[in-house]
Amino acid sequence: MNRSVIGRPAASAAALLPRRAPPPPWTRPALLGALLGTTLLSATLLAGAQVAVRASDASVTFAYRVTLIPVTGSVNALSSSGTLDFADLQATRATVRVDLGSLKTGIALRDQHAREALGAAEHPTATFTLNRFDGPTRVASGQTVTGDASGSFTLNGVTRPLRAPVTLTRSGERLNVRSAFTLRPQEYGVNVRGADQTTSVTVNFTLGAP
Repeated sequence: MNRSVIGRPAASAAALLPRRAPPPPWTRPALLGALLGTTLLSATLLAGAQVAVRASDASVTFAYRVTLIPVTGSVNALSSSGTLDFADLQATRATVRVDLGSLKTGIALRDQHAREALGAAEHPTATFTLNRFDGPTRVASGQTVTGDASGSFTLNGVTRPLRAPVTLTRSGERLNVRSAFTLRPQEYGVNVRGADQTTSVTVNFTLGAP
């Protein structure tokens, strides 16, 4: 039997129990869900996640000369598919496709001639398939590493081996890829009268979760 002390009413059994502290913020459902989502995304990319090119961050530029006149152009329609593993870059595999219909040189008639020379009507896409990356095994967020990408490049229906230097910069769960190399269009059946034997190409795009 509960008794009062000096005229005060006896405390109930519930009042005598120790009060529980509020749960820490990281155990609350909303925050816990957000943390789990971030952790799962990071773990997936580290394990080899499906990735795609961010269209707003993609471009291909090229430069060549025709009858000693320098010509520069760009292609901004890129797409890709593949897997990316920040902890094992050698395991990364990807295919990058370039829409030749988006080729621009600043002069509409020249654009048309360039697309015709590249066989864009019959082969509207140029494709690079990455088979191997030679360089560091991993890249940390905020870090830039360099290496070589080896694979096959298809243009005008002709596929040939291609090896190009690449610079990789990681920002969080995204990877910026930049490369500059030289192509010999004649090796792909592309012949432009009066044009140089080589074309300089620069590629820049960012990979991330689709």
